Amino acid sequence: MTAPQERMAATLAAQAHQKETQARFRTEVIEGGGDYVIADAVTPHEIFHTLDIPVISLAWYSAVIAAKRLSPYYFDLMDRLGYHDGLPRYGSLPFMTTLDGDPDRAPYGGLPKPMLILERLRGDVGQKIGEQWSRAFGGANLFALDSSSVSELRPDWFKRSQHDWEELYETPRLDFQVEQLRNLIAVSETLSHRSLDMAEFRAVMHRVNRAGELVDKAKQIIARTRPAPVSLPEQLTNIMAATWSRGSQWSIDHLQAYCDELEERAAKGIAACPDERLRLLWVNNGLWFNTGFYREFEEKYGAVFVWSMYSNFFSDGYRKYFGENDDPLRALAARHISMNEQLHLPGWMAEWIIQQARDYQCDAAVMLVPVGDRMASFGTKLCAMALEQAGIPVLTLTASMVDARLWDNDAMIAKVGQFLEDRVIR
Repeated sequence: MTAPQERMAATLAAQAHQKETQARFRTEVIEGGGDYVIADAVTPHEIFHTLDIPVISLAWYSAVIAAKRLSPYYFDLMDRLGYHDGLPRYGSLPFMTTLDGDPDRAPYGGLPKPMLILERLRGDVGQKIGEQWSRAFGGANLFALDSSSVSELRPDWFKRSQHDWEELYETPRLDFQVEQLRNLIAVSETLSHRSLDMAEFRAVMHRVNRAGELVDKAKQIIARTRPAPVSLPEQLTNIMAATWSRGSQWSIDHLQAYCDELEERAAKGIAACPDERLRLLWVNNGLWFNTGFYREFEEKYGAVFVWSMYSNFFSDGYRKYFGENDDPLRALAARHISMNEQLHLPGWMAEWIIQQARDYQCDAAVMLVPVGDRMASFGTKLCAMALEQAGIPVLTLTASMVDARLWDNDAMIAKVGQFLEDRVIR
């Protein structure tokens, strides 16, 4: 495991920024009673960033709960309260902190009643969780974004989505999505007593594109440099900090510093694992309660996880370029309209991940098949088949990205080690 003094300066800066953000949230929202929004990860946070309203992402808060080793307590509470074990773990874990009602236990003092809960309809029970959560808060406002499906799945979406997004995502779908976004803005303006500044919104959208360009630059450095100049846990820290702060000048400045440091480390031969012999993909959501797992195979096998979907989805999925006479809301609609599908569903995810395997010179993939999260596991079997057909061996691990009760670390280490010995090491 990388010692603290060996961490990138950018990693330490990202961690410090996260602490500052949470301290500000405690002061302004928890103690000061200010507005904030709880939002699904695949929803348009940019609207609230423009309104200067803090956003707590469901996925981020679930990851924090898991990282703080609190998920077993909250999932045991879920069992005691009689909720069935098929509930999606990512989406239900933050809900349990509200039902528990103990701010001393919950990360960052827990979540007070929000101005709005924003859901994207993408599963069987997400809206029901939102409705019950709203009642648990004493009647919080709930807004659900619908999402239609494409009529034709076009190839190379990750190459076309930055500029050709009107054709890729289809005009009728974008029309419908823009109308929903206008309604969301109207509701948000009414609840917050603020007005969306369209000039600032354009600037936010352009800053997101610039940040995406820097994420792509980081990808190019990591992909071409052997041994890799950064570990996967540090990639996650830097990219996710910028993701949740997207549209801010801080995200651009931080990613520029991250790229500069990566280039410096590559030039000096500084490596996450100097004895790197194998490169691995981590497919699907992060193992948030145990990111150290990604480094367990370096010493014995020289096997380094160099990619996860967070490494560069920001660059491939978020960037949507538009002209000065174009409607930035339409670009925002394109940014989110198929995001979940691109990350988790057949066709979308497999094609992109195979390209990442080639770009990062990967030898094999380890795939998390989530328990209780259907929308994150629908595409895994077909994606594994596609990777295998492309000549990339795949190991699937059935587990949860946030429920540590379902994880046997020794058994999983042994399983990956056996996979490397049997199918990857030549």
